[in-house]
Amino acid sequence: MSSSQKSFLGRGSLGKLEEVLTEASAESVFLVKSPGAYEASGAHLLVEQALARVKTRSFDGFTPNPKWPDILSALDLFRKEPCDLIVAIGGGSAIDIGKLVSFLARQPAAPEAYLKGEDEPSEPVIPLVAIPTTAGSGSETTCFAVAYYEGKKYSVAHEKVLPYCCLVDPALTDGLPPLWSACSGLDAFCQAVESMWAVLSTDESVAHAKKAILLALEHLEAASRSPTRSARDGMSEAAHLAGKAINISRTTASHALSYTMTSNLGVPHGHAVSVTLGAVMAYNYGLGEEDCLDPRGPEHVRTRIEEILELLQATSIEDGRRVIDSIIESTGRPASLGDIGVRSAEDILMVADGVNAERLGNNPRAFTRESLLEILQELHARGAVQED
Repeated sequence: MSSSQKSFLGRGSLGKLEEVLTEASAESVFLVKSPGAYEASGAHLLVEQALARVKTRSFDGFTPNPKWPDILSALDLFRKEPCDLIVAIGGGSAIDIGKLVSFLARQPAAPEAYLKGEDEPSEPVIPLVAIPTTAGSGSETTCFAVAYYEGKKYSVAHEKVLPYCCLVDPALTDGLPPLWSACSGLDAFCQAVESMWAVLSTDESVAHAKKAILLALEHLEAASRSPTRSARDGMSEAAHLAGKAINISRTTASHALSYTMTSNLGVPHGHAVSVTLGAVMAYNYGLGEEDCLDPRGPEHVRTRIEEILELLQATSIEDGRRVIDSIIESTGRPASLGDIGVRSAEDILMVADGVNAERLGNNPRAFTRESLLEILQELHARGAVQED
């Protein structure tokens, strides 16, 4: 599902917006902007200057983890007065809404039909320029978009969802608060690690993932606690590369386990993914012929995980788990399930039962409900022991 994309990465990239608009011959722009982040990042100054000569309509009526009614509102607003180009600026949610409006605006069937994969797009999409203000999701470089429909998370995946252009300017992340620097950075790190062992991984995705992991190891703690320009630049590049990696490989079990923690317990997405990453790594390393989902076989998967351990400078799986926990804690976030609100047997059942089965098919080792529960119970017990 790859397609060509024009991309600009580095400080000052936002200044390319006017050039992009001119090249696209855009006379009207639909601007999707994250409430708060648009101004807080300083983006509004350059964006408004670039948009001064074109007719602009704006949409910012949404919350994080975009809900279907918000997407329909954006779509209705766009369809009343269609524009030549869409510009989405903000975190992953703003970019996902921009992607979905771009993808759905001209399609003839009900929007739900494309969300649920019941229909294929027959009409061209509206060109989208994606401008991230966080260093995390890498959404600007992926061909999928997320929406929550009736409480359930859906992912629309199609090559037409890939933005026409992205502008990744680390200066827009300079004012990110510590919590969002940490959680978005953990998301990028986890995406890169999961991408390494994913069933759909390729040599290209692994190359992107390895670079992203090394950048995150170097810059994530500083970006979260005492950000420098170098740390912001490093994490913006890490997130962009991790996005490129999962655009090919997709994510796996840790992402699948995270969604209920975010929707039911309010745990920020990247943090929710990170707390199971070490346990999933250990589980995957223990695979055999009978439960290996990767056609390249168990030894291939173990070799990939050993490459991750080498990047982490860990001597064993258990040491790798400790390193991952220390990375989480270095950002100022707790690494245990109990500390994020998964405290009872009922909480563990809720997380296990909320798993996105689609993501589990891309995990190299098959899961059963029992093995999911075992991982969560072991993590819960491990956290309790560490607290004692």
